[in-house]
Formats: sequence, C-alpha cells, structure tokens
Amino acid sequence: RFSICQINTMKRSNIIIFVSALIVAGIYGLIQVVPEGKARDSGVVQTDIAALRDLKSVVPATGEVLPLLSSIVKSEISGRITRILVEEGDSVQRGEVLVELDRISLQTRVREAERSFEADRLRLERSKRNYERLKELHTKKFVGEKEFLDAKTDFKLSELNLEIAQARLEDAEEDLSKTVITAPHEGILTLINVTDGQVISGATSVSNGTDLLTIAQLSELYMEAKINEVDVERLFVGQSAYLRFDAIPDFEVEGRIDVIAPSARRDGNVRVFPIEVVFEVSDNRVRPGISATVEVPIASVEGVVSVLISGVFTEEQNSHVYLKTVTGWEKQKVEVGINDLQHVEIKNGLNAKDVIALSRPPEFRNNDE
Repeated sequence: RFSICQINTMKRSNIIIFVSALIVAGIYGLIQVVPEGKARDSGVVQTDIAALRDLKSVVPATGEVLPLLSSIVKSEISGRITRILVEEGDSVQRGEVLVELDRISLQTRVREAERSFEADRLRLERSKRNYERLKELHTKKFVGEKEFLDAKTDFKLSELNLEIAQARLEDAEEDLSKTVITAPHEGILTLINVTDGQVISGATSVSNGTDLLTIAQLSELYMEAKINEVDVERLFVGQSAYLRFDAIPDFEVEGRIDVIAPSARRDGNVRVFPIEVVFEVSDNRVRPGISATVEVPIASVEGVVSVLISGVFTEEQNSHVYLKTVTGWEKQKVEVGINDLQHVEIKNGLNAKDVIALSRPPEFRNNDE
C-alpha cells in the first residue's frame, strides 16, 4: 500500500510528464506547419477584374469651414455692461441692440454740455447787442475806435465759444449713443465673450478693446484649403468643387473656387497655394469650424476599362500589369489615362473582365526586383 505522500508525488510526476508532452507536440507542430504556411502565402496573389466604369479625376484637399462674413463686435467707449439682450445662437438684424452700457456718467456729461452751450449762447446774444449798439454809436462818432473794436472782438469770441460748446455737446451726445451697441450686419450670434456687470475697454488707436460678441452670416460659408503646387495649375477661379464633411456622413454640397492665392506658401517641406471654396449652406449641421474635404474635378470619362491603381506598375515611365492567362501570369504593357484616386483608366492593353495581379507574381519578383 502506498502512503498519501507517495500518491501525491506520483500525481505530480504524471502532470509534469503530460505537460512536457504537450509542449514537445506543439513545437513539432509549429516546425511542420509554419514552413507550409509560408509556402502557401508566397504563392497567393490578390487580383482585380478589369471593368467598365465612369471615372472622374479630382484634385483633393482638406481644410476648415469658415463664415464668409464674420464680425467681432467691440465697444467704442469704455464702461460697465448693464444689459446683454441676446444669447448665443440668436439670429440678429443690422442695427438690432445687442448690449447696453451704463449711461449715468455720460448723461451727466451731456447735461453739463447743454448748460455750457446755453450759457455761451446767452453770452453771444449779449455781445452781439453790445457790438451792434457800439457800431451805431461809432458811426455817429459818439464812441471811440477802441471801444468799437473791443466790442467787435468780444462778439467774434462769443461766436467761437458757442461753436466750441456745440461741438462738446455733440461729442457728449455721441458718446452717450455709443452706450447702446448694435449689430453691424445680420447674422447668427456665434459667441458671447462678456457678462452682465463686466467693465470693458473701448477700442481706440492705442488699444484693441474688449471682444464682446461674434456675429457670422451662416447662409454662405467658405472652406480654406491648401493645394500642392503641382496641382494648382489645373485650377481656376469659378471652377466647380464638391465638399464633404467629416461630421456629416453621406452629405455633399457643391461650391465654387472663389480665390486662388497668387503666390505659394511653405507648408513643411511642400509649397502650397491657399484657395477658398465658397458654397451655400443647405443643411444647418454645416457650421463654421468643422473640417471638410474638397474635390475639384479636372477631367472625366465614361464607360472606360479600369482597374485598381495598385494593379498598375511603372518602370522607366512605362506602365504595365500582370495579366492572368490560361498558362499563368503574363507581363502586359498598358496605356493609362485619368484616375479617381482608386481606379485608373486603361486606354490600351486590357479588356473588360481581364484578371490582373495586385502584386508581382512570384515568378516575376526576382527579375523585376
């Protein structure tokens, strides 16, 4: 009879032997299978079938959607905001009141300017009466030349003082009117940067002032994109373009090229020409700031033989494909036309339903490489 300790020892030994056998069998299987798999893979060639298609060659680019007309609203004077009458997303019309500033100090200034103007007006009336009286007396030789000329000077000074007072009054009234900030044009309120009670700075020649709100016309937008210098020569102002948006799948809108930069700019190691593509908004999901892709058609063909671009190989400016025949693969010279970034037109060398390789067949690899 075995003891419990001996039984446990035997069990452990059996487990170790069993696991070891599995490991050896696995290693052997890998040794046998891997070479076969590699051999199998080395003979597999993915293919494509030539077919009749309509192709459209395009110049693609990506960029950002921006409003064609957008304004940052600022105040011309400094002050404290008492009311904000709009909210983000509101539609506003030209001249509509957006923000009101505190008016108390400016109202006091206007009243003071009005009193000053009235005082100067009364002084002018007095000096005018005195001048006209002395003028008559001077004509009759009842007053001397000095008294007459002094009266005339006082009259002229009173006229000037009244003009100055009037200018100050108009200036104070204009500043008071600037406490009411209105929309410069119609559009959608896209951003509010301030809150009630906030003290703001006015825009002057030495200060940019506080940004209050942003208004944008969203009925017509544009996309700003960068075109490679190789492709820009094929574009022109007024040319049709088609835009798609990452945030709106399966939606496309037509636009037109409105601006092509006259000079190139450097974007990394590439020289590019910025362009602007203008389009009308037909979907309220298209908003400023979203990314977009534009394609500008430059050529198109209908019902032509075409294959995947990856199936066409180029050597010394000559294009060829690997055509499948009853005996294997054959290197076939072809003439290519336009492409739509996925398929390429085959002008000569292939017929519809011909099968081509998408990679070099094994028998051509050593020779071609």
